[in-house]
Amino acid sequence: MFPTLIDFGTWNLPFFGETHLFLPTYGVLFAGAVLLAWWWFTRRARSSGLPDEQIFNLVFYTLLGGILGAKLLLIVIDWRFYLAQPFEIVGTLRSAGVLMGGVTCGALVFAWYARRCRLPLWHLADAMAAPLALAQGIGRLGCFAAGCCWGRPADPHSPLAVVFTNPLAAEQTGVSLNVPLFPVQLVQFAHDVLLAGVLTVCWRRRLRPDGTTFWIYVLVYSLGRGVIELWRGDRQRGLHFGDLLSTSQIIALAGFVAAALMLARGCVARARAAE
Repeated sequence: MFPTLIDFGTWNLPFFGETHLFLPTYGVLFAGAVLLAWWWFTRRARSSGLPDEQIFNLVFYTLLGGILGAKLLLIVIDWRFYLAQPFEIVGTLRSAGVLMGGVTCGALVFAWYARRCRLPLWHLADAMAAPLALAQGIGRLGCFAAGCCWGRPADPHSPLAVVFTNPLAAEQTGVSLNVPLFPVQLVQFAHDVLLAGVLTVCWRRRLRPDGTTFWIYVLVYSLGRGVIELWRGDRQRGLHFGDLLSTSQIIALAGFVAAALMLARGCVARARAAE
């Protein structure tokens, strides 16, 4: 809807020539979401008596891994395009990439660093769950502002239908203008914020064993994301098995199965401990 938050106009810059300077709405919301999640998680970790320096590094490397993973999956999905035009890889610096790739890669880096520094991995994973869900939700508002990750065509008379009209949004993301679309970004935002609330309750109740809150996040997020994908209208994210499943749905399915198995394992552990 509003891909540009502040437009500074065109300036003649040394080495770059005439350059259009602007502050993208998505970038501002993404940065704000990251900082909010960082602060929230760090506060939780500090309350557990963990060293500030290691927690800072943990978040920093996880964020870096998430950004690289999101862009890497974007390149993998559209590998033919980037193989034919390798210099376009530089253009991914302006793109958020594929969220599920970022979450997966970030989680791997998170686990690696926590294990390397002998930090309580599953306790920290529980602490990260709600901040991560909230950050993802805020990021979806950025998607809505930019016009990316748009939904399928909707009934023009539906009260849920949204219409994008900004030419810059179409230029940057490819979203169709003046066409009623399902507001999939807003639905995902609502889902993620509600999930963050549920995970906050789980964290405060100190569910056992450690890791339970994190796997509840993975289970519910994967289920919600997989279903919401049915209303996605952007086909650039990659479709497989005769357009039956998207790349994100495949990752979500794997996450759902893994979470279900880990939660079942936790239930068995609790039952044995109670005997």
